[in-house]
Parts: sequence; structure tokens; C-alpha cells
Amino acid sequence: MKRISTLLLAVVLLSSSLHAIEPQRQILNAAQVSKLDLSGKWTGKRNQYSADKKTFVESFQYEFELKQEGDIITGTSTIISSNGEYADVQLEGVLIGNKLHFAEKAVKNAIRPDGKLWCFKSGELYFAKVGDNLKLVGATPSYMETYNYPCSGGVTDLVKVDNSANLATLTTMNSSVAGAEPAFNLNVFPNPFVDNANISYNLVSDAKVTTEVFDINGKLLNVLFEGNQKAGDYNLSFSNRNYNTSNGIFIVKMTVNGDVSSRQLVQMK
Repeated sequence: MKRISTLLLAVVLLSSSLHAIEPQRQILNAAQVSKLDLSGKWTGKRNQYSADKKTFVESFQYEFELKQEGDIITGTSTIISSNGEYADVQLEGVLIGNKLHFAEKAVKNAIRPDGKLWCFKSGELYFAKVGDNLKLVGATPSYMETYNYPCSGGVTDLVKVDNSANLATLTTMNSSVAGAEPAFNLNVFPNPFVDNANISYNLVSDAKVTTEVFDINGKLLNVLFEGNQKAGDYNLSFSNRNYNTSNGIFIVKMTVNGDVSSRQLVQMK
């Protein structure tokens, strides 16, 4: 028993030591992201959820080849399964605050069984500094390519292959100013939606507020509210009736006293 206890203690101490020296993941803020060169290849994994979203059932090799022009992102995603099935998919996106909002839109090349429905991935990915590496991380929900019905979704973790153009910028970043989200609790529901979606948020103090809706290409579609609001809970309504987007994806951007938060909305067709 003593030998077993000693062995377990050694394993715990080794695990703790490895955890202690593992580089910390630092989520970057909007000002930091604006200084980065995002063009190029990103590679990593996408873990796919089970139907109940409680576990992961499969892990895929996942890659982006991105081209950045200002806040607009275009490129190709490649996903490869363990049995060799793959797809190269055209993607489009926009930088809003400290997030990349992206959506896949058209299969360019693929090997897949005949008649298999494809799920296009989209999401709001954060940029993270891990040591000298630059990462894209976050949830990547997925939707059937014809009607935008939800698939099981997953989580993506990619690293920029050639990060040399960003090394000088990353080394000067102050971790004390980084953060994932402002504290005004922006939520959108239902999501996906059919005709109308609700946008709710909470202000902890009086603020200047602007709430806008964009498409995935960064085109401003509507300003839902612009003005001063007192502290409290608020709700806005968004209807897709006046807008036509090719993929049914909208982005709600909320700016409160200069801080930006955003959420992606998907319309079922």
C-alpha cells in the first residue's frame, strides 16, 4: 500500500509540475488584435460534440488558410477525418472587437459518401497568446448546408503556423489589459431563429450604447439603438424580413462606452 501511495504521489507531483510550466493562455483584446497579421495558415483540431453536447465523439484535423484585408477575412477551411474523408470549404468572415466571426459557405473539393449531408461550421473565435504562439480558439457551431438546421457543433483550437510577423507585437503585449468579454452580458435568443430574435443586455451603470447588426462580410445592415441609457436590463428585437444574406448569418455588435461585445445570429431557412 505504501509503494502504491508513493507512486500516486509522484504522479500527482509530476502532473502539477508539468501544469505549472505550461504556457498560460492569454485572450487578447480588440486593440491587441488590431495590431496582428492574421493572413496565412492556421492548423489544429476541431472536436465534435455528441448530440447532447456533453462529450466529444470525434476529433478532426482542421486548418484555415486566411487572407486579411483590414477587418475582412476570406479564405479556405480544410477538415480531415481519421478515415480520410475531407473537405476544402470557402469561408468568409469579419473581425469585430477581439473576435473573428466566420462562416463556411461553399464546398470547393471533398471526399465524402454519396448523399451525405454536410454541416457548415461558423463561430466566434478568440485570439489567444500562448507563449510565442498565436491561437484561434472557441466554439464552432455547425449547420446543415441547405436549411441551416443545427448539427452537433464543436470546439476549435488552431495555431498560426508562421507567426514570425507577430512575434515583436506579442512580446510587448501587457496581459493586464487583455480579456475575453466586457461585463454587460449581451445575449441573443432564440439562436438559430426563424423570423425574429431577441437581444438582451444589462448595464451596471449609465452608458452610451450603440447596437448594430452586420452580415458576415462586415456590411452594416441596421442600427437597432444609438443613444444614452440608464443602468438596468434592456431588450431589443431583430427581424430578418428586410435583409437578404446568402448564408443567413448575422452579427450583433454592441458598444458600451467604447467597449465592444458581439454575438452571431443564425437564421434557419
